[in-house]
Amino acid sequence: MAWFTNGILTNPAINTILADSGALPEAGGPVSTRVIVSSTVICAPILELRDAANSANISSQAFILAANTSLEIELPITWAAGERMRVRLNAAITGLIQVSIITS
Repeated sequence: MAWFTNGILTNPAINTILADSGALPEAGGPVSTRVIVSSTVICAPILELRDAANSANISSQAFILAANTSLEIELPITWAAGERMRVRLNAAITGLIQVSIITS
């Protein structure tokens, strides 16, 4: 199991990376990936699967969270060597937010 987070962030700016897995080893099949987001304010984080060069999104999904809520998503994902998963904040917020990416 690997757990990636940038911790609890206060008043993060637009495009802040909330969690980043770094380059991942090649998966031989689907890997259980859990993303947990908690925030004290309304926010719009974006889950992104990035290419090995970390220069482009392979796929992405935006989420809208209400204030004082948490969201937990579990995804079976197969990635190529060097690809990464990250969560980016789509708009600046005034409040607290934490995101974790957990792979097993």
